[in-house]
Amino acid sequence: MEARDRLQRYCIAVISTFAATALREWIAPLVGDRVPFGTYLLSVLFTAWLAGTGPAAFALLLGILAAAHFHVAPANSLIVGEPADLLALLVYGVVGAVAISLFYRTSRQHKTTRQQLEQIELLSAELKRADRRKDEFLALLGHELRNPLAPIRSGLACLQREGLDERRRRTVQKTICRQLELLVSIVDDLLDVSRFVSGQIELDRDEHDLGELITTAVEQARPSIDERQQTLQLLLPRTPVGVYGDRVRLVQVVTNLLTNAAKYTPDGGRIQLLLECRGTEVALKIIDNGIGIPREIQPRIFELFARADAAVRRDQGGLGLGLPLSKRFTEMHGGRLEVASEGAGKGSCFTVTLPTSRRLSAPPAFPAVASPKSSAAGALRVLIVDDNVDAAELLAALLSFEGFHVVTAPDGAQGLQQAKDFLPDAVLLDIGLPGIDGYEVARLLRADPEFGLRPIIAVSGWGAPGDVSRSRSAGIDHHLVKPVDPAAVVRLLRGSVEGPLAGAPGMTSAVG
Repeated sequence: MEARDRLQRYCIAVISTFAATALREWIAPLVGDRVPFGTYLLSVLFTAWLAGTGPAAFALLLGILAAAHFHVAPANSLIVGEPADLLALLVYGVVGAVAISLFYRTSRQHKTTRQQLEQIELLSAELKRADRRKDEFLALLGHELRNPLAPIRSGLACLQREGLDERRRRTVQKTICRQLELLVSIVDDLLDVSRFVSGQIELDRDEHDLGELITTAVEQARPSIDERQQTLQLLLPRTPVGVYGDRVRLVQVVTNLLTNAAKYTPDGGRIQLLLECRGTEVALKIIDNGIGIPREIQPRIFELFARADAAVRRDQGGLGLGLPLSKRFTEMHGGRLEVASEGAGKGSCFTVTLPTSRRLSAPPAFPAVASPKSSAAGALRVLIVDDNVDAAELLAALLSFEGFHVVTAPDGAQGLQQAKDFLPDAVLLDIGLPGIDGYEVARLLRADPEFGLRPIIAVSGWGAPGDVSRSRSAGIDHHLVKPVDPAAVVRLLRGSVEGPLAGAPGMTSAVG
């Protein structure tokens, strides 16, 4: 086909040269010898326009031969007798070559411009799609944020009313806690997306048993599964399966996949979790008999803000960030996350493939440090330094219920004074304090011999890796990101003050 096309284009050069010769003979009585090569130059331009530069160069050569044979003395011969005629042929050849070159450059520029316009149109269409997806996502975000805020607001209004019986009060409190956890999970997903976009995600890698991580993830996803009365079947190997990665992120991947399966599986449905070793890799499969995924949607299922069906997504809740985040976390561990579904209504199977670790290392041991003495009454002393007075007072009240002796300070200067007067066993320290910030407070406390190695725990809304690193440099032992789980704070306080981690400098963790 290509050879035939090339032959046709060169035939155009021959035909145009023949036509130029005939035209020159036809107008010869009118122009005489004044325009011997004009018609041949037209044939070159015509051929370049129709057939391209290669056939145009061939037409130029044919025109030179035809002009020499028919119009340059001696006639009917290719021999040019006069130098002037030879120079005229040479000038015609140069003019024709220049014309072909200009035509070639113009054609290339036109082709490049056309390609650029096509690329601009594609980019413009993609930007329009991205802008539409952004608008849809923002609308969905507003919807998902209002969902938990509405019962929280209503529940608080109920708690403010007098005469509320204890049973109803407990129900309202459980509802508020449940909706607050949902709100925190939405904010966490948004922060993870922001960190991905800005390249600020860092993994805290260590050796782990994947089976134990799966057990933790199942515990976190169990409420969603039980709420729909679904059956979860676990098929795990009896021997440990070692992986080297970030515990929090790996648990997050499995939890996201389990809750996603529960969300799109009908009530009373079945979910199966299968873990199998494949040489140097381990495959984790989560299979459900849910609504399935249409084939045309599957290539886009892991895109940020992509949704298989916006209406369904709104009915089921969620921002559609769980799968994209899970895929990116998996890839950061050197693994793959793939989906398979035979179509709508036929269930789905998500497969996480990770490289295995040859050994499981023992948990890191930290040197035991003498715990600071608690108060005479046995209650551990805790100092909370936070300029958000409401947050500090509520946290203090919760810790008091757990048996801690708590005092608060609204800024860094008063926090330092309270530390001298109260001599706490541990300090919960906000970072963004007026005047002296939390980092400087921590450095000053560490410089005080009387305070020594007592644990300092940052409780801050700043949770980027750079913030955690600055906390570590300032002598802060742990870095918690607001809003914190009170139960996690209690565990950390008791573990840090009474356990082997007490005062261990440089021990920094991010817990939200």
